[in-house]
Formats: sequence, C-alpha cells, structure tokens
Amino acid sequence: MACKPSIDIFVLTGELSGDILGYDLLKKISPNLNIEGVIGPNLKKLPIKEIFPMDCLNFMGLSKPFTSLFTLVSTFIKIRNHIVKTNPKTLLLIDLPDINLRMAKSVRKKGYTGKIIQVVCPTIWAWRPKRKKILEKYYDHLFCLFPFEKELFKDSPLKVSYIGHPLNNIVPVENTSKKNIIAIFPGSRKQEIDALLPMFLKVCKGFKDFEIHVSVAKDSLLPSIKKYTQDQNVVLRGPDEKEKLIQEALFACAKNGTINLELALSHVPQVSSYSISGIERFIFTTFFSLYLPHYSLPNILLKKRIVPELIGPFANVKNITSEFAALIENPLVLDSMKEDYKRLSLFMKQYPVQSTREILEKTLS
Repeated sequence: MACKPSIDIFVLTGELSGDILGYDLLKKISPNLNIEGVIGPNLKKLPIKEIFPMDCLNFMGLSKPFTSLFTLVSTFIKIRNHIVKTNPKTLLLIDLPDINLRMAKSVRKKGYTGKIIQVVCPTIWAWRPKRKKILEKYYDHLFCLFPFEKELFKDSPLKVSYIGHPLNNIVPVENTSKKNIIAIFPGSRKQEIDALLPMFLKVCKGFKDFEIHVSVAKDSLLPSIKKYTQDQNVVLRGPDEKEKLIQEALFACAKNGTINLELALSHVPQVSSYSISGIERFIFTTFFSLYLPHYSLPNILLKKRIVPELIGPFANVKNITSEFAALIENPLVLDSMKEDYKRLSLFMKQYPVQSTREILEKTLS
C-alpha cells in the first residue's frame, strides 16, 4: 500500500542534457516544494534531495548494458520501489525513454497513484512507434520540445503540451566577436570520449591556423580527456565554459546530439559525428529498422542536410576532414549553412509555447 504523498515531485533523469532541462523546468517553480530524485550536477543547484546519482542510469549504446545488466536492473528496482513507497504527487521523467517508459509502466503496476509527466517526446516519429501506446496508457501528460511532436498526438487521449526548447532563447554572436578557434564537443560519456575524441583531434591537427579547444562536459570526464590531449597543443574548457566556448568558436566538431542544435542556433558552422559498434548497428537495422533520412537534430527539424552528419562506419578521420575542409575553404558551403541556420532559428520560434510553471503548479494543486 502506497503511503500518503509527502513528496511533491520525484524527478528522474539519466543524462546531462536531461539534467540541464530539468534544472530549467524546476528553477521556475516554488522553492517550498518537497522535491527529490535521480539528479545530476545542475539539478543539485536547486533544493532537491538526491536519492540516487544521475550516473547510476547513464550508459551508452545497446551493447554496453549487457555487460552490467544486473547492476542496471538492481538500480531500476530500487528506484521503482522508492517511488512506490513514497508515492510522490508527481513523477517527472525527463528524456531517457528506454528507462522512463519502463519506469512509468512498472510503478503503475505496483500501485503508484500520482501523476506521471514525460518531458521530451520519445522519437516515435523515427522508430518504435508502438511506444505511443505506452505513453497513452501510463502517462498523464507529455511535454514536447518540438512543435511537430504535438501533432503526432492530435487524436490521442494523452494530454500533450508544447513547451519549446530551452535553446530557443539563444542569441547568436557576430563573427567579429569570434576567436580563431575550432571547438571540439566529444560528448558527455566516457564511451563517447573514447570513440570520438581521438578522431576529432586528428582531424583538427590538419587545420594548423586554428587553436583547438576541447569542451569537458563534466568534471568526471577530465581524466579520460587528458589521456588523449596531454601531449597535444589543445586548450581544455570546463563545464562552466561551454556557452562561452560556443560564442568564441569559428567552427566546431561535435558529437551527434543536442549540441548540434545548440551550435546551429548559435550559428557556429559544424560537422556532426557519432560512432557506433558493429553489434549496435546490426541491432538498429535488423530489429528496429532504423533507417532515417537524417540523424542530427537541425537536419531532422528542417528535413534537409544542413549539418554534415557522419554516423557509424562513415565517422572516420578521412570523411570528417573532408567535410570540415569544405566548410573552412569553400565560402559557398559556409554561407549556405548559415542561411539554413537562420531558417532553423525562425522555425523554432514560430509556434506558441505553454508555460511549464503553470502546468506543473496546476498538476500539484
């Protein structure tokens, strides 16, 4: 039997981007609320009690969990049992669809009676569309970051709100304020650093007229990054310098992910890459039929290749160097990308956004 709710919100996130998004959402609501959860460095800045660290659910790829499945399942059960026992008024699940959809289903079956909100729509428009039925059955509300996602639920019983993306407020810096920097954004997970940073460094070595600055997404990644950069003439930029680095950089080499959208809205020319293992590629293409026309967010949103994206076996030094050279050496390619960036900025701001503060406070009342 679940206890009477004394916790207003239990928040669960497992990635840095979700932690940042959670901070942006929860900093706007009353500081008197009793909030706890699975949180990272940004949410820790708020009066939120950490029940489990965010990294306990942080894994990369489909093949990696098999090596630590027992730990992952054990942690999942502990979090699930805590939620059921404390019965918070609202369960705020941020991104992390493979974990969060299972969590919503599991806590409901164990008797959880509070409201469940999913922040960030799972990519049902790209693959595994059956997840829509799980959302409709177990969730009370879905917060979408992109306007087209709300349209996917126009005939659905699930309540859906378009809250806009936090990056919508970015104001691009003029080129006159830029420095002669190529910024490297290798990711927020150790596996991403190992797979991408050595390639990115080799690519950037070929452009000797630029300073190379590497973004360190979180302090725990510093040893891994230093392993690859200790003998190289590069500058490391800490987590608190990310936005400043984006403002300063003339070009960027980045992991495929939210950073691509941030760079695009900041009007920083970039090449996007992501390396996956052979077994992951086999699983994606064989079992999930994941053949997308685009993988990078700017390309998905505008439905065209505005950012060069090199995924899987195409993510290699030769290909990345070729795309980067085109950006740096061909003014037409660069101008075309910047024009598309302007269109993307307009696209992101053309739809009315609902207030998350009002939605959350109404849910808790």
